[in-house]
Amino acid sequence: MSKYRLNTKGYFIKYTALIIAFVLYSAVSVEAAEGSGMVGGIGYDWWCSEEGDKGMQLYLPVEAYTAYKGIGIELLGAYVYTQVDPSSRVLYLEGDLSGGSVQALSGFVDTKVNFTYEMGDIAGWDMLAGLGFNLPTGHTNLSQRELKLIVPPDLVSIKRFGEGLNINPRVSVARQWGKVVGGMGIGYTFRGKYDYSEQIESYDPGEILTLTAEAGYDFTAEWGGRVYGEYAGYGNDKVEGDGYYREGDVMLAGMGMQYRRSSWDAGFSLTGIFRGKSKIPQGGSVPTEDRNSHGDEWVTQIAYRYYKDKDTTFKALMEYLYIKENQYANNSVYYIGKRKKITLGCSVDRMISADVGVSAEIRGFIMDDDKNWYHPRVDYRYRGFSLALSAKKNF
Repeated sequence: MSKYRLNTKGYFIKYTALIIAFVLYSAVSVEAAEGSGMVGGIGYDWWCSEEGDKGMQLYLPVEAYTAYKGIGIELLGAYVYTQVDPSSRVLYLEGDLSGGSVQALSGFVDTKVNFTYEMGDIAGWDMLAGLGFNLPTGHTNLSQRELKLIVPPDLVSIKRFGEGLNINPRVSVARQWGKVVGGMGIGYTFRGKYDYSEQIESYDPGEILTLTAEAGYDFTAEWGGRVYGEYAGYGNDKVEGDGYYREGDVMLAGMGMQYRRSSWDAGFSLTGIFRGKSKIPQGGSVPTEDRNSHGDEWVTQIAYRYYKDKDTTFKALMEYLYIKENQYANNSVYYIGKRKKITLGCSVDRMISADVGVSAEIRGFIMDDDKNWYHPRVDYRYRGFSLALSAKKNF
C-alpha cells in the first residue's frame, strides 16, 4: 500500500458518519476534520440542451473546521449565482409563454454546521456521534419566474437554494476483525418549516430516518472489496398543517472493488437505488399511489489515482447513471421517463507547502432525459461541463 494513503479503519468510520450527516440533501461534499483549517474555492457549471435551453451556475464554497480532543466542529457555506435561459420554442409547445426570458438568482445558500465527538474504543468498537444543523441562510419563497431555475438535479452542483432549520443527530460505529472492517450508523433529520414558493407557503417537510451499513475485506495486499447499504424512511410533508406528499422510502445497495499499487490505485463501484411508492395528493386526500412514480436507479463508477510523489496526485473518473422509466403510462401527468448520463473527469491535487494544498478538476457529461416533470412533452439531450478550483490551508 502506498505510504501516501489514509489509514483504512480511520477513514471508514468518518465515511460512515458523513453518509448519515449529508444523505440525500447535502449540497457540498466534505471530509472529516483533523486539526484545523479552511478550504475555499470557485466552481462553474455550464449546460445546454439540443432543444435550446442553457444555463450556468457559479459558486464560491467555503469550509472551516477544527478538532480538539475528539471534538470536531465544521462550518460550510457557499455563495451561488444560477442562471437559466429557457427555450421559447419548448415553452410554446408546453403552453407556457410567461417565462421565456433569462432567469437568474444569486445569494448565499443554507449554512451547514456540524459537531462530532469521537468516543474512541468502547468494547472493541470505534464510536462517533454527531449533530448537524442546516441553518436557513439561503433563498426560499420562490416566485413563479424563479421556479424556472429548478432544473434536473444532475445538471448542477448546488441543487437547492434554501430550506428551513434542519437538525440531524447521528451515531455510527465501526470495528475491524483482521482483514475485515465493518460499520453501521443511524441518523434522524428533523426538518423545519419554510415557504417553498409563493404558491406553497408554510411547507413542513417530513422527517427522515437513515440507517447505513458497510463492510470491507482485503483479499490480498493489492485487492480489496466492500459492500454497503442504506435505508431512508420519510415522514409526511404538510402545507399549512394539511397532508401534502410523502416520499417513498429509499433502499440503496452497492459494492466496490479496489486494486492498489505503490504509486497508483484503481476502483470500481456499482450502486443501485430503489424507491418505494409515494403518497401523492388527489383531491382532498393523499393516498399511496397505485404505481411507483420512481424508476430504479443505477450508478457505475470507475476511478483511477496516480501518486506522482508525496505532494501530487492525479485522478481520472468515468461514471454512468441510468434511471429506468417509472410505472406510469407515458401520457400520464405522473410519467417520468428514462435518464442516461455519462460523465468523464480528471483532477490534480498538489501540496505546495507543508500546510497549503490546491486542487483543480474538470468534468464533462452527456445526458439523455426522457419526458418528465421538468419537460413533460419533449425528450431532452443535455451536455455540459464543470470546472472547480480550490485551496486548503491547515493550521
